[in-house]
Amino acid sequence: MQQITEKAEKNSMQAHISEDSISEKDICQFFGVQSLTEVDFIKHPEHSPAENMLFDIARAEALLERKAAPMLRLYSWKPFAVSLGAHQRERDIDTQRCHERGLEIVRRPTGGRAVLHAEELTYSLAVPLQTEGAPQRTIHEIYRDVHIILLNALQRLGFRGIFFQKSQTDFRALYRSSHVSMPCFASSARYELMHEGRKVVGSAQKLYSKDGQNVVLQHGSILLGRAHECLADVLNLSDDTEREEVRRVIRSQSVSLQEVWEEEGNTPQEISWECCADAVFEAFGNVAKVKVE
Repeated sequence: MQQITEKAEKNSMQAHISEDSISEKDICQFFGVQSLTEVDFIKHPEHSPAENMLFDIARAEALLERKAAPMLRLYSWKPFAVSLGAHQRERDIDTQRCHERGLEIVRRPTGGRAVLHAEELTYSLAVPLQTEGAPQRTIHEIYRDVHIILLNALQRLGFRGIFFQKSQTDFRALYRSSHVSMPCFASSARYELMHEGRKVVGSAQKLYSKDGQNVVLQHGSILLGRAHECLADVLNLSDDTEREEVRRVIRSQSVSLQEVWEEEGNTPQEISWECCADAVFEAFGNVAKVKVE
């Protein structure tokens, strides 16, 4: 049964974006438009956590109502924040520790577990689920296609050791021993961007539906530095031993672009937000005009 399912999945995805080459036609089909001028490309270098989440939700809902265009938005966080998955328990986070570290707490509309948003580039996409060119498209195909395009962006920056892989991590033992759900970057269940078995990008989705229309909101974190590991310091854990175990898991299952750059034998250097943002916009169509708000 597993082989049949994987074969059907592979055949379905062959109609979508290829890892080998990405054309403007592919990108237009992904967004469901005739021209990339019909897509909003937005750069928000510094927005508050609440503003970031409200913007994503509002855009997905407006697209569903056909009152807005499909969107790719790249943004950062000021101040840094911990985001909870849509259905995650608030008590998983130690609010006092967050306050002491100047971190805000916000809830994402998408699923998944806690993420500390600090040294990262966050992307957000709002796209119709089915389009004229892909009438049977699934949310899993969108997830896969986005990561293929992001891989292209990272290759533009010179990364060669990051690959598109399907990975499934089993943390059942940790769930049984821990009082808190493991963080988002400690699980991989779909097609992910990986470097030596560690995630470089963590993504999540939400499907909005109304009157037969479907819109997918997908956003994720591209790790630039290691600050996300500090999530272990603000989770509501029972003792330091458990905190160190969570930190160990985060480190073993995720890796930043700066670390990958150095592990590939390059001279140590900071991977800037602007540089990464430019590469992502270019991978989505070499866009010359990006709205900065």
